[in-house]
Amino acid sequence: MVDGASRTRIVGDSLAARSMLGLHVIVLAIGVLQFAFAPNSVAFPLLAFAALAGSALVLLLVRVVPALKRRPAYQHVLEIASMIVAITMLAIATGATRSALIPLYLVPLAAVAIAFGRSSWVLVTGAIVAALAIFLGSLTSGVDIGDPEFGVMLVSLLAPGVTVALLLAALVERMQEAVQKIRDLASTDGLTGLLNLRAFENILQQEHRKAERLGRGYSLILVDVDNLAHINETLGHDAGSLVLGAVASAVTRSVRTSDVAARLGGDEFIVLAIESDPKIAAAIAQRIRNNVYAGTVSVANRLIRANVSVGVASYPSDHLYPKELMLLADKRMQQDRELRREPGA
Repeated sequence: MVDGASRTRIVGDSLAARSMLGLHVIVLAIGVLQFAFAPNSVAFPLLAFAALAGSALVLLLVRVVPALKRRPAYQHVLEIASMIVAITMLAIATGATRSALIPLYLVPLAAVAIAFGRSSWVLVTGAIVAALAIFLGSLTSGVDIGDPEFGVMLVSLLAPGVTVALLLAALVERMQEAVQKIRDLASTDGLTGLLNLRAFENILQQEHRKAERLGRGYSLILVDVDNLAHINETLGHDAGSLVLGAVASAVTRSVRTSDVAARLGGDEFIVLAIESDPKIAAAIAQRIRNNVYAGTVSVANRLIRANVSVGVASYPSDHLYPKELMLLADKRMQQDRELRREPGA
């Protein structure tokens, strides 16, 4: 199952990939047009052909090789590098710094901004392009790269493109921040800040597959707030929300850094104790019980103390499937509540 966060990430990668494709095609198309409509400007046809062929091959490979398709960042770096190399070779073949294709260097700058959304990457790419422009100047007869006129020409050529790319990178970075907020909203519970059920189930399935493959165990700890309904009825739902927040905080303090805590909904919480056995899980469960009971919430000058019932089930000793483990942990949590219930209550 693909959750909202995964879908958002996939959509973002897809948009970047489509943008890269469009920019790469622009470089190839303009190079081909130079061949078709201005053949006399191509001093080294074989070099120009090699530039176009190599760039086209990279464009194809990054979209058919599975290893590259699974790693968009590597895909983008390879594609941007191939564009820069192709533009440099085309420029050499068509007059070096006098080539009409020099402005194409603005395309990889835009590509870096779109693919990575980092101003530092744009500046590094701009420095590489500037170095290549100086190299092309050294190959151009009648051009003195130490002449201030060449420096002015270089700045006037690159400064507008770098500026636009920096603005574009800032915009993409803002968009990435917004996407991250969407991911967080899609995977967390708004009241407690813990993971929600859907996100937790995805992590549980992943951990279960790892446990099967590596032969290691894990435990599920189900936590239920006993007196939440009474608090809601007598003091209102705002008081109940404060209690839930306090319980979530107690759960977070009680688990290990490797464990995963989530709110199942209502008054129930669950913890995935990774690489644990029943003894470790029982110790975590007891810490949760103690920390919840030790905490209080003040509502209308009244201190409220929560109580929780806890149930634990472990893989593989209790069951081999996650869903059955959750059911068993729930059953044991109900038994825990019954055992602690006062006679006649």
